[in-house]
Amino acid sequence: MSTQFTLDDINKHIETSKDTLDAIYQARTAGRQPIERLQGVHPLLMASGIEQPKTYTMVAQGDSWFDYPGNDIINFLRDRHGHYIENIAVAGSTLNDIVYGPVPKNWFGIPQSDDVLRIAELLHVMEKTLEERGALNAILLSGGGNDIAGPEFFSFLNNKDSGLQNPNSEVLKGVVDETFCTAYRHLIDVIFGHAQSLGVNLHIFIHGYDYPWPDGRGFTLFNLVGPWFHDSFNKKNYPYNNHADLVVRRNIVADFINSFNETLHGLEGEYSGTLHYINLRNTLNNNYDLWANELHPTQNGFGMLADKVNLALHQAMG
Repeated sequence: MSTQFTLDDINKHIETSKDTLDAIYQARTAGRQPIERLQGVHPLLMASGIEQPKTYTMVAQGDSWFDYPGNDIINFLRDRHGHYIENIAVAGSTLNDIVYGPVPKNWFGIPQSDDVLRIAELLHVMEKTLEERGALNAILLSGGGNDIAGPEFFSFLNNKDSGLQNPNSEVLKGVVDETFCTAYRHLIDVIFGHAQSLGVNLHIFIHGYDYPWPDGRGFTLFNLVGPWFHDSFNKKNYPYNNHADLVVRRNIVADFINSFNETLHGLEGEYSGTLHYINLRNTLNNNYDLWANELHPTQNGFGMLADKVNLALHQAMG
């Protein structure tokens, strides 16, 4: 069973690991090709009656939707919309990793320590951002997709020939309603507790995912990473021979996505106006060509998702 560290535990951990945390903080600043800055007001903002775009100072923690080779949601929020974001997300992270685990390596091989807690890094970066920018408006969180994708997906799926419902509702309920909620609540409570100690009125934003196409595509032409659903579907007698087969698979995965989104939406109501759930479902309009693989959109897809996140930031923080 994972240990839930108290705020005092984490602060002590920061003090004893400060040099390592500073090294990790510096290693996160990698250069890349910028995205063209948006001129004027984005149509989504205009449609919502927002005529003056704002920029916010934020810290992001999460998985590959915030840390993907090329450009991801965070890159578009920074470059297209002008927000300042310290991003410590790591591709491949599970929610368990984010809340309870140590700082891992990411695509670029940042320093790794078996004893520096991921949650300690987040609080450390919150402090550094406040020091250097004089402001901290929000924390962006992305986590949960990797907890049900990949090898883990096998246990959620009943065999097609068993006659049982898919996905396995009991397993899904236990993981999404109990495990996910417990982890998210702990993370959220620690963040808000630390923000209070820093004297910051902070917002937290969480999101679900859009509906992917489980077609066997992994990351890169040679499936260097992934696929995340295809093997489990094949082993449970859900082949992919035609478009109709793919739609059956996608509908099953959609049930996972819906359940996860509903859970996050429920969490939002537990925190009076400071926790904000962003519904990203149907952002990509069922467009197969906007998905690079089974789990990740194309860069154009990430741009559309970021536009919706940007709208949510403005609606919540004004």
